[in-house]
Amino acid sequence: MTTAAPSTALAMIQPVFTDAERVALADFLASYRGLTREAYALDLRQFTGWCHVRSLALFAVRRSAIEICARDLEAKGRARATVTRRLCTIAGFYKYAVGEDLLEHEPGAGAVLRSGWAPPRA
Repeated sequence: MTTAAPSTALAMIQPVFTDAERVALADFLASYRGLTREAYALDLRQFTGWCHVRSLALFAVRRSAIEICARDLEAKGRARATVTRRLCTIAGFYKYAVGEDLLEHEPGAGAVLRSGWAPPRA
């Protein structure tokens, strides 16, 4: 009979966000209050979760990923207004990050401009 010795090895867990991403998310939301802040926090929580599942770093996201996220929301039956608001929140967050010199470009800008948001016709 063999017995397993307890392991003292530690599992290294990669943080979900970099420090800069965490600060940017908190600072962006700090500029809002009430229901707007709650809605934006939900939008960003769902978007960052979507990115995390796909191993996309928040500050490395491209416009195409944001558009795919919007299509995923549509496929889940989200209303057009919900998808458009979520895109506007995401674009606003990235615009804030650019304004704070945390990013060089706004990946969400084109996605929002192209939004009226109608899914592509098959």
